Amino acid sequence: MNLDDELRAALRREDPAPDFTQRVLAGRVVARAKATHQSNRPIFRMAWAAAVAALLIIGLTATYEVRQMKAERAGRDAVLALRIAADKLNSAREKVVRLEN
Repeated sequence: MNLDDELRAALRREDPAPDFTQRVLAGRVVARAKATHQSNRPIFRMAWAAAVAALLIIGLTATYEVRQMKAERAGRDAVLALRIAADKLNSAREKVVRLEN
């Protein structure tokens, strides 16, 4: 069999199955149902995107606040350490002054 004969056999006209019309109409009903269901999808996607954006903003803000609190605590700890060091140096200086006199 050559290519022309194979193409003719593959493309020959055939009568549709007896339930063809019912299947096509059922497919249309399903397509309409999906179309009405998909009409809500853009709103759902927008709501989902807004929720994700809100969570990102909240997360980033919380991270910033935590870092700020840690920086303030580190600053307070540094000031306290300097005060303790100054007290120790002052007491050592007083001992040296007492020994010199």
